[in-house]
Amino acid sequence: MTHPATGDEDAAEKRLSLAKTPQPQPVVEVEGTQETQLEAQLDAPVVSRGRRVIAAASNAREQTIRRLVALLVPLIKATGYPLLAVVLLAGVPAVAVILLALLRSGPDDPFWLLLGPAGLVLAGWLGLRRHQLLSIAKDPDALAEALSSVVTGRDMWEQLAQNVTAGKVGATVVRRSRPLRILGGLWRGVQLTGVLTQITERDELQPLLPGRLRGLWFLGIACLIASVVLWLSVLVAGLIYLLGG
Repeated sequence: MTHPATGDEDAAEKRLSLAKTPQPQPVVEVEGTQETQLEAQLDAPVVSRGRRVIAAASNAREQTIRRLVALLVPLIKATGYPLLAVVLLAGVPAVAVILLALLRSGPDDPFWLLLGPAGLVLAGWLGLRRHQLLSIAKDPDALAEALSSVVTGRDMWEQLAQNVTAGKVGATVVRRSRPLRILGGLWRGVQLTGVLTQITERDELQPLLPGRLRGLWFLGIACLIASVVLWLSVLVAGLIYLLGG
């Protein structure tokens, strides 16, 4: 009776011996792992904060430039008709003086032939400056890109935007004020040291240089004075021509 039991025990031992006994794996310790992870956790927020600050400053600068461009473009376009009127005031009588001098012969012809072309030069010079100024307002994106390339700080462009708005809404300023006067004060209170050279190197920004904007004023005043002299000359030359002198 004992042999069958022995056989069962042997079979059970064989089945048990086929089962795999899990062996504990050796723990490999890496020196410095915890320290490296700790340093990474400490450095990650610092880098992230730094990037966020830089990105925020860049976005704020870009928004300021976009706001400045949005104010400059309608202001520049608003100068087109006033400048054209001044050009015509000087150019039309200059052509008339030249025609009257050519239609009649007399000892005073050299004077008229000198006065007329002088008026045309002033009118043409102002017309050229007008064309250059209006050309930069045709592409606001290119103007914004040019301004971004010479920016050294956000404060500069905030001051420019403040000069353009004069504390009011840009559209209101364009409607109620003289656009040339506002544009002439664009650089008021702005320190251009170290920036003027960069602006000069960009053709898109040269019409907005302080010297160019002041030159528009001087050319406009010169054309207005010339227009008075030229219209009087047309009157005198016309009377001389009609009287057969």
